Amino acid sequence: MTHAELQESNVDSEWLVNLVSDCLRLPAGEIDRAVPLVRYGLDSLGAVQLTTAIASELCRDVPETLLLDHPDINSLEGFVHAARNSQSGAARVDHFTSNLDQMSADCVLPDDVRPEHRAQAATTLRAVLLTGATGFLGAYLLRALLRETSADIYCLVRPEEQVDVRTRIRDKLESYAIWDPTFDSRLHVIAGDLLLPALGLDSEQFDGLGRDIDEIYHCAAAVNWVLPYAGVRDANVLGTLELLRLACRFKPKPFHFVSTLATCYSSSRHDEVTEQDDMLSHLHGIHLGYAQSKCVAETLVRRAAERGLPATIHRPTLISGDGKTGTSNQDDLLSTMIRGCIQMGSAPDLDWVLDCCPVDYAADAIVGLTRLRSASLRAFHLVNPTTRHWREVVLWMNLFGYPIKLDPFRDWLARLKSESATPDHPLHRLRSFFLTRYASADNLTLPELYEDSRRSRVGHHRTQETLSTLSVRCPALDVRLLDRYFQSFIERRILPTVAGPIRGPAPNGLTHGFFEQVLRRYYDDDTIRIQEVSNLQGSWQNSITTELTSWRYGTAAGLSQHRVIVDSAAVSVPRSLELFVKVKAKDRDVMDVAESVSAVCSEEVGRAFAKHKHRIGIAGCHIREGAIYGQQDDRFRKHVPAVFATVRNDERHEWILVLERLTDMVLMDSAANAGDWHRQHVEAALRGIAEIHSIWYGREKELAAQSWLGPTMSAATMAEMTDLWKSLADYSLRYFTPWLGRDICPLLHDLVTDVGQWWQPLEQIPRTLIHNDFNPRNIAFRSDKGTLRLCT
Repeated sequence: MTHAELQESNVDSEWLVNLVSDCLRLPAGEIDRAVPLVRYGLDSLGAVQLTTAIASELCRDVPETLLLDHPDINSLEGFVHAARNSQSGAARVDHFTSNLDQMSADCVLPDDVRPEHRAQAATTLRAVLLTGATGFLGAYLLRALLRETSADIYCLVRPEEQVDVRTRIRDKLESYAIWDPTFDSRLHVIAGDLLLPALGLDSEQFDGLGRDIDEIYHCAAAVNWVLPYAGVRDANVLGTLELLRLACRFKPKPFHFVSTLATCYSSSRHDEVTEQDDMLSHLHGIHLGYAQSKCVAETLVRRAAERGLPATIHRPTLISGDGKTGTSNQDDLLSTMIRGCIQMGSAPDLDWVLDCCPVDYAADAIVGLTRLRSASLRAFHLVNPTTRHWREVVLWMNLFGYPIKLDPFRDWLARLKSESATPDHPLHRLRSFFLTRYASADNLTLPELYEDSRRSRVGHHRTQETLSTLSVRCPALDVRLLDRYFQSFIERRILPTVAGPIRGPAPNGLTHGFFEQVLRRYYDDDTIRIQEVSNLQGSWQNSITTELTSWRYGTAAGLSQHRVIVDSAAVSVPRSLELFVKVKAKDRDVMDVAESVSAVCSEEVGRAFAKHKHRIGIAGCHIREGAIYGQQDDRFRKHVPAVFATVRNDERHEWILVLERLTDMVLMDSAANAGDWHRQHVEAALRGIAEIHSIWYGREKELAAQSWLGPTMSAATMAEMTDLWKSLADYSLRYFTPWLGRDICPLLHDLVTDVGQWWQPLEQIPRTLIHNDFNPRNIAFRSDKGTLRLCT
């Protein structure tokens, strides 16, 4: 470096230190040049002030990710010096390679971190150390440990001036409404810091914990969606290392590490990631700094386990609010995303599958799984078996009362960039998460890398089997749970108040009396008594429109399966029956929900659908299916499940089907197993379909006169609805063209434009009552002495 360059560097250093001092409101002498500024409490406002000042000094724009790529003064100084000498002004440095080298080095467990003795199973769990008790999941873990064990719980908490650490924990649990005064006698607090050697404890305190603690639950972490690896390394990696050192000190203590499912999402991994898989070899495909740090920390835990330390690794998905009260962490990724989209009136159209676990379930599952002793390392994937698509959640928010458009991602990004520039915007602190592109991942952003078509598949079968033996079940991420979360948001004034869904009178429900009446009529037996009714779990799911309609209008619409135990004087009546019940929603209510669905797609689709909604198949849907199943023709009855009842009560708004629950069928739900179909199956299907279609064949006028049939299409009506077909075609192109190419555009255009012409020959074909969707998902076969009979 020349003398002039040295002078310039010194000027940069002094100016930068003073600027950082002003932004942090700390004396310059108290700031370590190598410590990340977030460690000193640099908030969003200070970050904006700092980047704006640097941009002004350099007379050029600086990257959105400036403080992510250059988290401390030394790194910022290098950026400023490089920018002053750069011809192009593009001074961003890609630290991914150097970070990868650092990560690899951090994966090496020091030789002194090894159990001093062979692990012995504790006969009594007397003392547990928990980190992260002031965090959201950590608070619930504390409650679960206090409720499910008899141990004293020691919480490691970073001290703060003028705030008693014990009070902080109690206040945190009280804020989530989970504090119980009986916890007080078994709760102990240790003032320490994960960021410091020996956890900031003196040798006597550290050794005392090493002797007294029986197990360690490590839940504390710097959960951050924008910082690079260097910004979270100290808390998430070095902190884990110090706790492993404590776990090995004196007696080996089982170590339960709370990681994240994000460690499984690597762009270099394309097969399913199971609980047994170590993701270290795919670290180069993980781009989120937080996930990188957890992957490295997992590796340290694995190495300690190889040296004899009992350990478990828990990879939870996104943690959502309490499944019972709805209380949630308003600053987590999902809550922040929801608030930001509501404020913008716009959401990104991304292929996200939302997998969220209620916090109380996640905590109970972790504690339950750790009580199952094992000599070898075990890892668990905590996921919600019932996921939702992001688009469904956006639709649901519209129905709740928050108008939000679903915009193409690039259009939404442009809005985000302009609207979230100030710190008061909910998504301001996540700008880099959305805007940063990764050259090592085809220049995609993190949200695009997390789309369902790009991220790794994650298996969870072994975890679910284990949890089922513990009777720990994850609440489904359904509309009622979402309702609970949003009501909590509104009560805490996190979201503005809206009118909310319409609540109509719910029907009396499927009681013992209902089933008794149905079976007495079906078997013509007044001696029937129902002894027991139990719900059966099934792999089926309600359609999104049915679920949303049921929630919005407070009805019981949807599917359910039941086992009914029957007492009867008649020998011919089975003592146990399995029934499938379908409660229909009124067509008008379904139309309203479908209209909201169409409006989320686009204004054009919404307008066209509203105009023509009475002319499509939704009209009459609440009575049509019951009427069809009520047919007495033998050709129909022998090819469908046994029909126990069709209930139609227009005054009470009750339209119900009670059918046989199909079991022991051939090729049941075989859409994914086409290879299992052979000639005899195809022939049996064709024979059955032909018989069903033959019922109304040649009776077209009679069929058309049926009040339950609903609208039927002609060439004239199809042409009159061209605006709907065109708007749907235009909207669908954003999804079809990536699969089929641009050649699909003129084909769709021609089909829509000429619909009135090519529909005319269809009207010349003889018409009958048909099943619109005869496919292997909707049909199966009964086997009677080797003869196959269609059942649809």
